[in-house]
Amino acid sequence: MQGKISPIFRHFHIQFEEAKSAFSSLGKQFKGKKAIELEQKLIFLEIYIDLISRIYFKEENLKFQLFSPFKDLFKGLKKVKHIKMVLDQVRLHNIDQNMAFNTYIKSLESDKKKLYAEVYDLIVSTPFQIWDKLYEEAYEYSKGLKPLMINTATTQIINEELEFFNLEHKNKMDSKALKDIYEGLRVIIALENLRIESGFNSIFVEEVHGHMGGLRQSLLDWYQNHLFIQHLSFYLTDKENIAKKYLDLLSRLQTNKKSHTHKVVEKCRYLFDRILE
Repeated sequence: MQGKISPIFRHFHIQFEEAKSAFSSLGKQFKGKKAIELEQKLIFLEIYIDLISRIYFKEENLKFQLFSPFKDLFKGLKKVKHIKMVLDQVRLHNIDQNMAFNTYIKSLESDKKKLYAEVYDLIVSTPFQIWDKLYEEAYEYSKGLKPLMINTATTQIINEELEFFNLEHKNKMDSKALKDIYEGLRVIIALENLRIESGFNSIFVEEVHGHMGGLRQSLLDWYQNHLFIQHLSFYLTDKENIAKKYLDLLSRLQTNKKSHTHKVVEKCRYLFDRILE
């Protein structure tokens, strides 16, 4: 590959250095907040690699080849994020202050401790060379990229997400669909920011971006409540006699879920009516 390095690589470089720094820090001392920061950085790196793979589409499985060494790490970090979300919900509902739920809190903290140990072991056993390899490959594939290539690839990915949104817009939005919409919005917003910061025109106007941001936050609220219900339900699965306090809590969470879902679906319909043809 020949040619000058594309200006968009600057954004990869910044996110990459921050990701590698977070990875090094976690190898010394594991912290949930830093793990979530690393997961967010890896999300951007994966989106960038996907963008590159669309440009070099003739090289089959390019995205898989470049990002596969991070697959297990990415999964582990996502689990850390999920248990942190559940803990946030516990604090939001003041359950951690209620001695009646002490057994559940202890179980949750035990799950957290075990998971943190597993992900820490994964980090210290992950060869640092995978970072150098990813950077070298991304650098090489970022050479000689023309503005038209970048514009075409970003537009293609965004259009694919919009096609999915259009499909869900016509159907009942279940939990899986809402989770997928949340992740799809994350991709669109990241690519739009990359386009703007690289001097390209954004595909959507500022007003639409505002609605996207609002919907994404509402989806996050919905998702956290959804994860809490899943975790608590799993905890109660093997219990022979479930105390009324847990049934009442689940009932409140289900009521909250209905409220969150209604709000999210309304925002989805409103947004999709404006961005889908």
